[in-house]
Amino acid sequence: MSNLSRWLFLGIATVLSFNASVAASPPPAAIKFNGATPLEWSQRLADAEMKRLGGSLERGQGKARWDYAPGVLALALVRLGEITGHEAYIQFGTRAVASHVTADGMIQGYKAADYNIDNIPPGKVLLAALARGETNLAYTKAVQALRAQLATHPRTSEGGFWHKQRYPHQMWLDGLYMGAPFLAQYAGIFSEPAIYRDVAQQILLMDRHSYDAATGLFWHAWDETRAQSWADPQTGCSPNFWSRAIGWYGMAIVDSLDYLPVSQPEIDSIVNILQRLADGAVRWQDPGSGVWWQIPNLGTRPGNYLESSGSAMFVYTLAKAVNKGYLPREKYEAAILKGYAGLLRSFVPPQQDGTTRLTSVCQGAGLGYTMADGKTPRDGSFHYYMSEPVVDNDPKGTGPFILAGIEVQKLLTTTSRPLVIRGWDSLSALLARIKAPVFPARDFPITDFGARANADVTAAIATAIAACHEAGGGRVVVPPGLWLTGAITLKSNVNLHIGAGATLRFIFDETKYPLVFTRWEGVECYNFSPLIYAFEQENIAITGLGTLDGGAAASTWWAWHDKKKSPVRQKADRDALNVMGETNIRVAERIFGPGHFLRPNFIQPYRCKNILIEGVTIIRSPMWELHPVLSRNITIRDVKINSHGPNNDGCDPESCADVLIENTIFDTGDDCIAIKSGRNNDGRRVNVPSENFIIRGCVMKDGHGGVVLGSECTGGIRNIFIENCTMDSPKLDRALRFKNNAVRGGVLENVFMRNVQVGHVGEAVLTIDLLYEEGAQGAFIPSVRNVQLDHITSSASPRVLYIRGFAGAVIDDIRISNSQFSGVTATDVVQQAGAIIFNQVTITPARAPDSLHTVTAKP
Repeated sequence: MSNLSRWLFLGIATVLSFNASVAASPPPAAIKFNGATPLEWSQRLADAEMKRLGGSLERGQGKARWDYAPGVLALALVRLGEITGHEAYIQFGTRAVASHVTADGMIQGYKAADYNIDNIPPGKVLLAALARGETNLAYTKAVQALRAQLATHPRTSEGGFWHKQRYPHQMWLDGLYMGAPFLAQYAGIFSEPAIYRDVAQQILLMDRHSYDAATGLFWHAWDETRAQSWADPQTGCSPNFWSRAIGWYGMAIVDSLDYLPVSQPEIDSIVNILQRLADGAVRWQDPGSGVWWQIPNLGTRPGNYLESSGSAMFVYTLAKAVNKGYLPREKYEAAILKGYAGLLRSFVPPQQDGTTRLTSVCQGAGLGYTMADGKTPRDGSFHYYMSEPVVDNDPKGTGPFILAGIEVQKLLTTTSRPLVIRGWDSLSALLARIKAPVFPARDFPITDFGARANADVTAAIATAIAACHEAGGGRVVVPPGLWLTGAITLKSNVNLHIGAGATLRFIFDETKYPLVFTRWEGVECYNFSPLIYAFEQENIAITGLGTLDGGAAASTWWAWHDKKKSPVRQKADRDALNVMGETNIRVAERIFGPGHFLRPNFIQPYRCKNILIEGVTIIRSPMWELHPVLSRNITIRDVKINSHGPNNDGCDPESCADVLIENTIFDTGDDCIAIKSGRNNDGRRVNVPSENFIIRGCVMKDGHGGVVLGSECTGGIRNIFIENCTMDSPKLDRALRFKNNAVRGGVLENVFMRNVQVGHVGEAVLTIDLLYEEGAQGAFIPSVRNVQLDHITSSASPRVLYIRGFAGAVIDDIRISNSQFSGVTATDVVQQAGAIIFNQVTITPARAPDSLHTVTAKP
């Protein structure tokens, strides 16, 4: 069936459109439902709700409460604002929750002693603000108070949270959404990795006790003591399935998975639960309407009705699970789209005033005690679930509807298969995503544009690049000989080819390097153009067997950072830029360049995609050599880097994704490869991680570290694969290095290294230093977790480990296996670290002492 036929089959209008607010870079066109995209429907309902509610969710206005119901709508508005860039949504949602929080962090209307898990969800809005980089002490104290409640919350004998103090020994599906995602995100922000296991166990316990294999559904609640009148004497389960309860559970799972580390042992089991929940949802999806009944398995029973909140939750759960790669698109996409179309057809009727409404929301349902009339028992019977009021625009429905639209939009505007990193088994899928660009077989020799050897060819190269670009692409060829140039700006579909025997030498003349938008040591600014620069281009390359000579020397660029002379010329500008980043000075006002001393990097594609750097030799760089920023799909191969000036890092991808670095030789004056993601407050403002790297077959000679994560790592770094490399030099300090502190912050995780031969290094094979520079003197806790080294051999390192943390920082789940370390001469350093596990590891000191009071066996 064709795509067009499939949409028609589902009853969906097939008008294609692009909503510019979806993302910074244009996604594929989204299909419209009843004249609007899913994201536009989310915005329509959000706009209508904000107008209807006004300030009524805020403390002191109407009947505003600190409660899960307004909390789920507020969070949905925040997520909508984050995805669209419309600050009004974020402000409305945050204000609704924050109005309950006093300046000293007290939550008005909240009583921890009630041990009511329904009071936790509003805290997710405050966590979202903290995750965006807001430094609000009141928010911090408020979420810590909620965390304190859960730390002492009453539990079942197996450790499951009671739903409330007044509902003893009971776990409800609803409660998983209330507590689990909050705890999982809190664990990351406040560096409590032990919480992750607790979150996982809550999900597993609910599945263990409430899943019904016969239907594929989950019972609403479970009473451990079987004491409740609604509890089955044998199972302890309530007597019916409720769509919204199952929906809460599904949302709890997909939202918790956002924060659980990939190394969490229970993840496979949790994903299995999610798959079974999805299968049960699809099985009981109403075939006519595409949505779900209040009691999902009793759709034909008189009195049952199609219910919108549970339906929206199912659509959200299924769509997000597909978007994240937990469920296969081909199996569930039709059900998701049918469900979303059904939401609009069944529950969003046309309004004469043009506003958007969501109908048929079950106002509330629970177990135990009585309904509001004081008479009708909440006994879990079919009659009871049909007796609860059905209303319009309840936040328990509007919030999930907004979230569902966000995820369905992602589903429709994303063509690539999501990547789920779990370890070395994920390598082939990651490698398949990284594809070097190809170019038309057209050459544009710079000599055809007036270039002459041993002369300034800046203008000729620029003209050749423009001609190549306008012709649809090809190679701009630098032939054998010495050619002098200033800054070069690449354009889409252009391969700058430095032929064998050619040397392209960059002139030390500030006027040759115009101001451009750039990132300098992790902070955005305007500065001298990198020697080779590209901005928002795609399909670009630098190839060939020739040499790129940056022309840096002690008398030129390097003199700006000569530490033997006082004052160091670069220091004042570096300090000024960092202050600008910390105080949120507009980037447009952060102007350096002429009259300043911030050295340019050598090669910098900025916000580009589909990049190839291959074959060339790079020498004498002013500063960092290869520095892609906010770019993706990058291949660096067979490059030779030999540059020993100050801060002469070899390759520093920053806030980049899908990067392959292979068969490259690094001989540098600083780190060989240093993966970065922004510095301090400015890094939190941009907030884009570096992720999905493959580093293989490389040779690391001189340098501060072979592969380094940090120190500019505020946006986080994750999913780094390193294999089949050689790291060996008397002037190489470490093989694998992490450097971070409490001013940077950021999570560094999922680093996998295998089959690496380490010869001589100066400090250690593995260094994790969270006391780098500012150390513990900051408010942003650094984390290093899930680092796995396998089949590592070292012949001359002083020590295996040099690990320094501090109280509150996270260094956890460090695993070394099947490795041999010989010639060790110094004691390992391990300070303030969590689990460090050795498995089949041999450490042989240079001089092995005999054990005391032991007779050594004869040969």
